[in-house]
Amino acid sequence: MNWSVPIRAGWRLRVLTGTSRGQEFDLAPFQYVLGSRLPASIVIPDPGIADQHIYLDVRQDYVDVRLFRSGLTLLVNDKATQSARLNSGDRINIGQFEFQVINPGVPPQPRPTSSTSVVSAKWQQFQAIFKNWERWQKVGVVTSAIAVTLFGLEVATGNPNIVPVTLLAMSLVVPSVVIFFLLDRYDKTGISLRTLALTFLAGGTIGIIVTIFTAKASALVTGGLLLAPLFAGLYEEPAKLLATSWRWTHRGYDRPMDGLILGVVSGLGFAVFESAGYGFQALLNDGHSGLLWVMVIRGATSPFGHGLWSGIAAAAFWQSGRDLRIAVKNRQFQIAMLWAIGLHALWNGGHIPGMLISGYFSLREFRRLLANRGYRN
Repeated sequence: MNWSVPIRAGWRLRVLTGTSRGQEFDLAPFQYVLGSRLPASIVIPDPGIADQHIYLDVRQDYVDVRLFRSGLTLLVNDKATQSARLNSGDRINIGQFEFQVINPGVPPQPRPTSSTSVVSAKWQQFQAIFKNWERWQKVGVVTSAIAVTLFGLEVATGNPNIVPVTLLAMSLVVPSVVIFFLLDRYDKTGISLRTLALTFLAGGTIGIIVTIFTAKASALVTGGLLLAPLFAGLYEEPAKLLATSWRWTHRGYDRPMDGLILGVVSGLGFAVFESAGYGFQALLNDGHSGLLWVMVIRGATSPFGHGLWSGIAAAAFWQSGRDLRIAVKNRQFQIAMLWAIGLHALWNGGHIPGMLISGYFSLREFRRLLANRGYRN
């Protein structure tokens, strides 16, 4: 390692972790910048440390430390902070490294050692790390914690009153992560949370209602021939698109990328309510183990199904001008709907190879639309 600090008497910086554990470096009264590369005056070439991570202002009786810029992390005696005054014996953590500042001429100050203080320090450390995460990561942690807690309570108590919220919470984890990932990376319009929430609920309610009505009507005409799972896309894909209709005339959400995102939100709303229904059926038939199995499988596969298919169709509909009379005659929209219905049928075929093929082409087409800002060539 390249430690570019002159060896002098006074304050010393002791390494407590890593291959340099036990090594000490003298710090004369001065101002230093500790980072992973020059122009930092203390250079520690480690990827967990920013180019210029902290300031060290070394005085005769103490050392002031503060972050070089916001967004970085610093722990002082296991407590997350942006700045602190260090006494002899205090420890600082930066990245994977732990250091201790020592000055034999300055007596160390007593520190709290109670279990409450340790728990508080760990909690503050977690808060500092959590604060820097992206929104989709935070959503994933929170929804997972809620789902696990509710499932554990249901298993422990067998209370039927918490079954509905448990099913919805377990169904929501992966779809919510996907939605916020898309928003964080691709939403340039600034779609409101109200629009997202109502579109999600519409996909899970209106989408299912329209699906059931059209399926029953088709059954009367065809004698039940088209009720097989293979043909589910014929009802479900138009129904999920219809759930976005309350935003077809919105002037602010007029780009194909807006349609792509809203289509995904509607489709995942449909998937959440559908998964909750399958989970309830599994709970009745196979108990909690069956419920857990169904939710894990459907959660892991949900990003490759309903959300992508409805996103593909909605993006093409937005590109067609959000006018149903024009869209049904538009070749790009027709192709997009055939893609969605066909991939849906391949998935519902129930064979692993078919599901893998459907997932691959769904993801490939969706990524192509993301790269083209929702437009089809």
